[in-house]
Amino acid sequence: MLRIPRHLSLLAALLIVVAHLHAQTPIVEEPNFTPTLLFDVATIRLAPPPDANFHVAVNSPPHSSRFEATNLPMKALLQIAYGFDAPVVGAPDWVSSTLYDIQARSDADTDARLAKLTDNEVRLEKRHAIRALLTDRMGLKTHLETRPSAIYNLVLDKGGVKMTLVPPPPPPADGEPLPPPPPSNVAAHGSRHGLEFVGTDSPMRAICGALSSMVEAPVVDKTGLLGTYNYTLQFGRPWSQSDPDGWPSIFTAVQEQLGLKLESVHESVPNLVVDHITKPTEN
Repeated sequence: MLRIPRHLSLLAALLIVVAHLHAQTPIVEEPNFTPTLLFDVATIRLAPPPDANFHVAVNSPPHSSRFEATNLPMKALLQIAYGFDAPVVGAPDWVSSTLYDIQARSDADTDARLAKLTDNEVRLEKRHAIRALLTDRMGLKTHLETRPSAIYNLVLDKGGVKMTLVPPPPPPADGEPLPPPPPSNVAAHGSRHGLEFVGTDSPMRAICGALSSMVEAPVVDKTGLLGTYNYTLQFGRPWSQSDPDGWPSIFTAVQEQLGLKLESVHESVPNLVVDHITKPTEN
């Protein structure tokens, strides 16, 4: 069984978290709605060292106060709380390199209240609770600052899409509600050749999230594609550079295997500037 190097573990962690959350509709600010949710119970513990059975899990059920994560770097939690489209700057190295297990929830009455809210309102509530947790346990202080930043636009390549379009579900019977879309999923597999992503039921927002974690910069969807896709993406990583059969760079792989293209641009975008954060104490 492949033993996953630590740097691969961290990349896989960011990948899965980002892809999971980018599959959702973006949170919309609602001026007439003020979130108040706080976690009643929350534990943050240093995760065990990654081994061959390393896995990442994030569980944040809709209409529930529960939030659970396994092997999560704090940078990913910051992005969950503040959005993946803003680069995180000014944070110490441990924010990206140290993994944590997190369990947080409120009580049954709170869950009953959340069940009566819209999907967007629940997500605003959960985001508020995660931000409060970061402030309480780590003394987090941040501000948004517009800075010239390197980002990537994801566009269609001239050869056309090479991913497999997932057929839409059949229309519901009269009077039946539309079924929820299947969850997007990305599995990461490491080998001496590089890293392989296998994505299923992935809208473009999820694909941008997965790519963002690898190029370590925001990836903005400019493809105009509205469907969901299955795909396999194989690309080289630093440990595979000496392998004569190593896979191509992620930029070449995106073109040749997905039929898309990553175009580097510099734009002034909001950055999440971390002014202060301390390591959480075991609890």
